[in-house]
Amino acid sequence: MAPPAGTDTVTVEGCAIATVDAAGTEHSTGHLVVSAGRITAIGAGPAPPIDGARRVDGRGCLATPGFVNTHHHLYQWLTRGYAADGTLFEWLTALYPVWAHLDADLEYVAASTGLAALALSGCTTAMDHHYVFPASGGDLLAAEIEAARRIGLRFCATRGSMNLGRSSGGLPPDEV
Repeated sequence: MAPPAGTDTVTVEGCAIATVDAAGTEHSTGHLVVSAGRITAIGAGPAPPIDGARRVDGRGCLATPGFVNTHHHLYQWLTRGYAADGTLFEWLTALYPVWAHLDADLEYVAASTGLAALALSGCTTAMDHHYVFPASGGDLLAAEIEAARRIGLRFCATRGSMNLGRSSGGLPPDEV
């Protein structure tokens, strides 16, 4: 069998496969074939010969469908490790003033870093619950969407909100 013209076909052989289909199909030693960026075959045992395909030894690996992260706060990658020893409210109180200075460039860096880490762990789809929108921050969601496009993840940007600033008894600065 020949791969489609102009495509790069890769065959991964010898890997364990969990399809996560309705029947719970698993192969302790199987193969998968990827052509033009899409999985075109999955099965038990070695793959059939495919002219021009690049073969990858998958022994010791597990192939699964991509993971889905359904709740993230990507902007928080900018401040990982900051105020790490406090309680939740101490941590938020320390970080809201920092996050009040978020802008689209910083959001792009944070989203790129967070989404790359997710991709490296097998995540193919992510949802970000973004709720910090400084008045002068620019289009933060567009920055996240561009980062996801560049990294290659399916992405859902979700806008949250906070309606009480510090002057009304809330934790974040009023300008957030």
